[in-house]
Amino acid sequence: MGPADSWYTNYKARLFAIACHFGYTTEEAEDIVHQFFLDLLQKNLSDAIKNPEAYLVTAFKRRLIDLHRAGKRKENVLDIENFYLPSAQDIIEQLETDEVLTNRIAEAYKKLPARYRQVIYMKYYQGYSTEKIVSLTGFTHQTVYNNLSKGIQHLRQHLKKERLLTKLAHFIFLPFI
Repeated sequence: MGPADSWYTNYKARLFAIACHFGYTTEEAEDIVHQFFLDLLQKNLSDAIKNPEAYLVTAFKRRLIDLHRAGKRKENVLDIENFYLPSAQDIIEQLETDEVLTNRIAEAYKKLPARYRQVIYMKYYQGYSTEKIVSLTGFTHQTVYNNLSKGIQHLRQHLKKERLLTKLAHFIFLPFI
């Protein structure tokens, strides 16, 4: 009787509880625990493991994480049968919506202070790296970062206010339409 046999007897209930805690059904948890110990039997475990409980719990949790990741990858596989191809009308409507959004962003961009506009333009329209912006403007790295961050924050706030005002106007004038 090797170390894996005694470990199975002593720790299978704990590992089963951990698997159930991670959201697996009792049948799935039982299968995962059994497979985990079968894999341990195939490995040459030496007596160098001083704390088998810590080793088993850590290894088992890693196994559960790997199983979860593998399941996520399977969910992300493209399902060709249920693949949605938008119609020409949907594409036109999306482009019109994007044009409206682009115009709103452009208006909000024009209202930004010059230093925010300059850094945002260089970063997102010209594609410059932070290093390049620092060398061209003479700003410090922190100043470039702060201007980008605050500029984007101002854009978000302006667009959020505009969206709220549009909803409010729609709500107010809806009875009159």
